[in-house]
Amino acid sequence: MVAATDLLISDLEEMANNWKVGGDARVALLEQSPEEGLSTILTGMGSLAYGELGGERTKLGLMLHDPEEEHDCFSDNTHWSHYYDAKGIKNVYLGEYHRVDGSWLKGASLSKLVATQNPELDSEMQQKLNNTEAAAQAMVDAASQGQTFDVLIAMNNTKGNQLIQTFVDSLVDETRTTESIIHQLDLQGIALEGSDSLDNPSAVFE
Repeated sequence: MVAATDLLISDLEEMANNWKVGGDARVALLEQSPEEGLSTILTGMGSLAYGELGGERTKLGLMLHDPEEEHDCFSDNTHWSHYYDAKGIKNVYLGEYHRVDGSWLKGASLSKLVATQNPELDSEMQQKLNNTEAAAQAMVDAASQGQTFDVLIAMNNTKGNQLIQTFVDSLVDETRTTESIIHQLDLQGIALEGSDSLDNPSAVFE
């Protein structure tokens, strides 16, 4: 347990250092052209929402009804992992972050850029992000009543399965709007990460 905790702290410190002023990740992003930077941001948003979170981390477990396919199979904390993954995408789009001390960090945002070109598209994206957050909150609420992710994806748990499917559907819907934003900003060569569980479900059972 001590070794695992030390590793977790080390990994978090590395990530924090990569994104602080002068950090490798921040420098690499800022060295890109504006178009390349936007492409990196939107690729990350879309790939996390669709292929990773919606597909591999959620839909796959639902299809297999296998608790070992959940994100945090040793801690039953998957509901929070999914909630904050979805929240992270929203934070990136809105250019804001609610700190643990209650203060807000806000700055220039992708939302403001999109709104200058297509206010309706920006409003659509914000609504889709809110829908996803609400679906994630429903999982958190269920977990507080003992219906953790592994219970929700269980065979014959019709209501639980539907709750998870609603989260997946919201992420897919959100990704479609992300693709519209990519088109609106005329960004080329972006390929969002997919998932067999969403793109080719039959392959999951082969």
